[in-house]
Amino acid sequence: MGTGENCRGKRRHGGRVHLGAMLLWAFLAAIATAGPASAGTQAAPQTLEFEIAHDGDVVGHHRVTFRQDGDKLIVHSELEIEVAVLFLTVYRYQQTRDEVWRNGKLIALTSTADDDGTPHDIKGAAGPDGGIKVTSGKESWTLPAESVPASYWNMSMVTATGPLVDSLSGKLLHQRVVKLGQETVRAGGRNILATHYRLEAKRPRDVWYDASGRWVKMRAIGRDGSVAEWVLK
Repeated sequence: MGTGENCRGKRRHGGRVHLGAMLLWAFLAAIATAGPASAGTQAAPQTLEFEIAHDGDVVGHHRVTFRQDGDKLIVHSELEIEVAVLFLTVYRYQQTRDEVWRNGKLIALTSTADDDGTPHDIKGAAGPDGGIKVTSGKESWTLPAESVPASYWNMSMVTATGPLVDSLSGKLLHQRVVKLGQETVRAGGRNILATHYRLEAKRPRDVWYDASGRWVKMRAIGRDGSVAEWVLK
């Protein structure tokens, strides 16, 4: 695993339970799948850097980098959320994740996370039949060869037909997506035209991709009805 920026956002109001649960849910919960596309069409994109905002305060950062290694695409993601009240940290979440793709198919993944003191660690690699064997502690299971991680950068999350995989647990997810059409959003310091997808769940999420398939924004609703946004810097 590589190292990345150690960015922290401070929040001066709000509670640990609602905001912490909402932000973690927004990043890790299931997303739906539908029609064609693959990571193979998005080889070596530009680095993505997001600020995570809640009620006007920056509470975290998310950075995704890409590297081409022969016929493999290496995707490295680092997420850090820190919630502070009166300069005291009341919630912290960190995750580092790597994905390896070849010809549009996932062939390996690792994820290490610290959810406010609770560790999570998964590792997976494709076998001879293409299925991805995942281990977490003493537990192991095999994912279908066409699996797509719920990692947002990859537009295949909302267009591919393969099953979606939770990026924290490594388990399969089952959700539904609705394409809402094109909208103008603020991303990268300017207004751009992006396609809006709604990820249906008890608390829906909204994700936007630009014309090249680049992830540019996400909005999530928490248990208390509050909203968090990932906005491309």
